[in-house]
Amino acid sequence: MTSRKKLPSEKADIIEKANIQRQLADTERLATLGKLTSKVAHELNNPMDGILRYINLAMRIVEQENLEKAKEYLTQCRKGLMRMIQIVSELLEFSRSTYAPFEHIRIEQIIEDAVKTMDTRAETSNVRILSSYAAGIPEIPSGNLFQVFCNLIKNALDAMPDGGQLRVSTRLAADNTAVVEFRDTGAGFAPENAKVIFEPFFTTKDKGKGTGLGLAICKDIIERYNGRITAENAPGGGSIFTVYLPAAPTGSP
Repeated sequence: MTSRKKLPSEKADIIEKANIQRQLADTERLATLGKLTSKVAHELNNPMDGILRYINLAMRIVEQENLEKAKEYLTQCRKGLMRMIQIVSELLEFSRSTYAPFEHIRIEQIIEDAVKTMDTRAETSNVRILSSYAAGIPEIPSGNLFQVFCNLIKNALDAMPDGGQLRVSTRLAADNTAVVEFRDTGAGFAPENAKVIFEPFFTTKDKGKGTGLGLAICKDIIERYNGRITAENAPGGGSIFTVYLPAAPTGSP
């Protein structure tokens, strides 16, 4: 009995089916991980809140008694706990399945609101934020884009500790995609990190300076819009983060 040789089209079908099955398995695994992460984060919230209250109470007593060494130890405990609270908070944000209600709004307004929120921090970091908006971009659902833009501005400021310039610009691509570009004059990043920069817990910041969840959350939110985000080093130095969002045709509801 001879075996029939598979045609190229049959091989392509088998490969496609295998890829789909692998993607489904990955999706199920990520969904399970998200649920577990959310449950663990919720369970940790209550005891951490109690610990923080007791630390604050203890710090009041040692301050009254002028116990400097005890105050130093408690201060370090509080710093560590606040770090844990930040991580748990970002884990919850990353794992949650619901987001803010969508309201159609001009993308420039969302950007301006984010810039105003980060304005004081930019001044402290001696960073100048410049904005340039193209005309004719249709309104888009706001959702959690404010959070995305705040995160990207914050990352840019962190990349310029000695000051610099952040340029935020918009344009409308030929396929009716709204494009928002964040170009900073920081140090940029290692080329090999371009593929992993949006992965959860990946960070190039110093220990204790970042959780590695900010960009992962941005990517997650943007993909819920059927959009995408890219990162690249700017030719003249610094980095460019670009957000691509499908824009509704003008006049659509």
